[in-house]
Amino acid sequence: MLVHETDLPSARALGAALDRHGRRVTGFVPPGYDIYLRLLNPIEHRDGSTSSWSAAWAANGIEASPWMQWDELAARREPILPDGDGEPRMGDPHPELARALIRAIALHHDLTGPHRFAAWYGYAEDDRQPAISFSPEGREMVLYSGPLLDARNAPLPPLTGAGRVPMHWWPDDLSWCVGQDIYARSLILGCGLTTGLAVLGEPALDAHRIREDDFVPVEDC
Repeated sequence: MLVHETDLPSARALGAALDRHGRRVTGFVPPGYDIYLRLLNPIEHRDGSTSSWSAAWAANGIEASPWMQWDELAARREPILPDGDGEPRMGDPHPELARALIRAIALHHDLTGPHRFAAWYGYAEDDRQPAISFSPEGREMVLYSGPLLDARNAPLPPLTGAGRVPMHWWPDDLSWCVGQDIYARSLILGCGLTTGLAVLGEPALDAHRIREDDFVPVEDC
């Protein structure tokens, strides 16, 4: 479980780097990375299994695209929906996504030692107070530190006391950064090219290349 922090210098650096105007990718992760990716939260089924958005789009004869939205599928006439009308979580990255992302990032970064996290205070536990606000919506965030690998160096999904994976993660040097809005059904990653290619090549991730100046749609539908 992650450890609560009252202040983190790297969180202040991250907050200062984010674009506070509009809803571009750089409002959620800083500008200047070699590559930006959108990572889609998997669709959960009644039996506990998951599947990808891309598979659901293909089943409906729709071409997947980097900024596809869940409501686009749900609103179709007689859509072919996942078993039990399953859908991707909103504002709560799936541990399976987190585990696969950690595995891919670890191919090119040393993930031993603590990393930093921010979660919206409305999702926090024990009445934790916000320590910083992140743009572009001025969301008030609670800060955490914790590992991304367990004692055996296996991927360890970061969980707050509320049992949620935070929407923002980063190392102190900000060599890569994960972020998104608090109601999103996806995550955004900014990183170096080799790391980005490793993420795109990870079969357990539904990852799509985006641009840093792309508009980020609201996903609370």
